[in-house]
Amino acid sequence: MSGLAWLTTVLFVLAALLGIVEATATWLGYRTITYYRLRRQPRCRYAELPRYSVIVVAYLPNEQGIILDTLTYLLTTLPRPKAGLEIILAYNRPQPLPIETQLQALAQAYPELKLLHVEGSRSKAENLNAAVCWVTGEMTLILDADLKPMPESVRRAWRWLAGGQYDVVQGRNIIRNARQNLLTRVVAVEFEHLYGVSHPARSLLADLGIFGGSNGYWRTEVLRRVRFNPKMLTEDIDVTVKLLIQGYRIIHDRDVIATELAPVDGGALWSQRRRWAQGWLQVGLKYAWPILRSPYLGLGQKIYLFCMLVCGIALHFTILYYPLVLMQELANWNSLPAPAVQWLGWITTLLLVSGPYQVFVAYQGRSALSPWNGWDSLLYCFALPVYSFFKNLVCLAAVYHQLTGRREWVVTRRGAWSPGQ
Repeated sequence: MSGLAWLTTVLFVLAALLGIVEATATWLGYRTITYYRLRRQPRCRYAELPRYSVIVVAYLPNEQGIILDTLTYLLTTLPRPKAGLEIILAYNRPQPLPIETQLQALAQAYPELKLLHVEGSRSKAENLNAAVCWVTGEMTLILDADLKPMPESVRRAWRWLAGGQYDVVQGRNIIRNARQNLLTRVVAVEFEHLYGVSHPARSLLADLGIFGGSNGYWRTEVLRRVRFNPKMLTEDIDVTVKLLIQGYRIIHDRDVIATELAPVDGGALWSQRRRWAQGWLQVGLKYAWPILRSPYLGLGQKIYLFCMLVCGIALHFTILYYPLVLMQELANWNSLPAPAVQWLGWITTLLLVSGPYQVFVAYQGRSALSPWNGWDSLLYCFALPVYSFFKNLVCLAAVYHQLTGRREWVVTRRGAWSPGQ
């Protein structure tokens, strides 16, 4: 094989092995290690939930169908400590909308709800920066407009923050409209793998967490020290790396749960994932050297971050090339030496087993709130080759957008909403 073919094969094998290691670590060690870490948190400080703030960020024209339901859920469901609770809706819109009259009525009925129209804002980052100036709680929860956190998750998150060892707790996001169509079922399984296996594994193996933009609980004093960058397409990943290289700590807890809505059609999914991919590329280009130089990150954390932000892009390119390598080798099957045939067989088996094994582990650790079942797992495994190819095309489009200077934010379109979602 050529040098590029060997590089492709090595990257494939390393990615598959890392996936298996992460899944095994989560399956065998997550409950025990998380319980031990929680027991180490000082009990006296989290005996009582303090005053906390909730920031709900919305581009109002896109969220008109869900925002009242989300705010009503938060106002009637979240725990209310003696010191009080505040919910801030930080929103932007191009022109006044009829929904604002209903929002004002809701704010009059619930004084803890504050409406913050961010004049001139064109991004989620600007809405967040404006809202941070308003918060008064000791802990701040950041939510997108479709997020519904579980009430018990608030106290669990506070246990991590009150101990003083961590500055941000990233929770687990579960797709609640998974039964809507085939695409939402696939995304639901993908999220269970991401938030139920990959993120917890990073916390276990490298004590490394990532703020995912929503369902993140912050110590407010830390939140006030950072600014979200409106020029970054993934302001959450940007601020994550900014925090980590400065010595702050983030933990992922898959028992800090919130539900959200998945995109319901291919166009919405494409725009969402293209923005994510381009945003990660931006962060990788910006922070690759600072990550390696940071005195606050251990060797394992540096390798993990560098692989996610830099090597991940290369892997997307090689995934598109590997089928060509495999077909070329199969065409020369009769002329291959026996050791090469054996190695090719082992590598192919590893690649075929890695994905389904990770899905199996995700299924074993799924939340009781998750609507997916065993049939969804099989569906995802069969759809994985096509879905992976789709995500790699998205990554190539993101690279093209970055190289050509196209950095516009395309809002993920909401599908039709019905009560109870």
